[in-house]
Amino acid sequence: MRPTRHDLTDCPNLCGERILWTRTEYGERMAVDAEPDPAGNQACMRDGLGRWVSRSLTSPGALAPAKVEHTYKPHFRKGGCAALADVQLTLPGLPAVARPSRRRRARR
Repeated sequence: MRPTRHDLTDCPNLCGERILWTRTEYGERMAVDAEPDPAGNQACMRDGLGRWVSRSLTSPGALAPAKVEHTYKPHFRKGGCAALADVQLTLPGLPAVARPSRRRRARR
């Protein structure tokens, strides 16, 4: 089953594209492109409760897509969302900065 226009929303990064929000097999939210793509790595379908669920096709032991599933590409992949394409995570020539520990100091 393909998503209807009511299932699709605008990208929150304002790139101008429509996306479909799904739930992964681990319960996480994932945005996929609105149109199915045979080169995609996510198998998506609507479950019995009307929710869109997705599973990875690249994980070890993953089964081929079933007849009721379509393949989609994740929307927030590297170079996928046009609004995220210009983001530069590290500056060239500078070493990576270590993140501070999230542990709290013990009270005295």
